Amino acid sequence: MLMGLKDVLNLARTPEKREEMKKLLLKLLLEERRDEDIDLSDMPEVTDFSRFKPFKPRFDEMRAKNLRLKAEQQLKGRK
Repeated sequence: MLMGLKDVLNLARTPEKREEMKKLLLKLLLEERRDEDIDLSDMPEVTDFSRFKPFKPRFDEMRAKNLRLKAEQQLKGRK
């Protein structure tokens, strides 16, 4: 069972203990982690990309941006 921040803080009996727990949880969430520290051993490896489809709205947005940048570069090259 996953617990949210509110669930964890509700376990504290005093406001002081709640604040202490909140600071500890925030510290754990914000501390830097290196890529080597992340355990991905239980994550299945994806090897079949045959059904992969790019997210169309984002794809169209990026294509338009790339075309615009390419046109700007060509205009700068002519000057």
